[in-house]
Amino acid sequence: MEKENNSKIDKLEKCVIRQSQEIRKLKKKPERRMTEMKFVGVIFDPEKYKNGENEINNALANGFEVLRDFETGGGIVIALGKWVKKDEKVKNGWTK
Repeated sequence: MEKENNSKIDKLEKCVIRQSQEIRKLKKKPERRMTEMKFVGVIFDPEKYKNGENEINNALANGFEVLRDFETGGGIVIALGKWVKKDEKVKNGWTK
């Protein structure tokens, strides 16, 4: 009985150590903010799906990341976001 308890305690200690390491990693991650968001629809049609596929691939190549996907009756909509470090300035067309 005592051996069982000790092995359970050992497992829990290892779990706590692993979680502590994960928390340290998360704290070290740089803070980011989203600068752009994009929704791309992909229609499940043998002749039309390539358009959406190409748009998603281009967005990924330009630094966007997939945030979420939404299933629809005729296809899927992918939510994409573009991130920069929190202290980094972004040039946009509407500010002086």
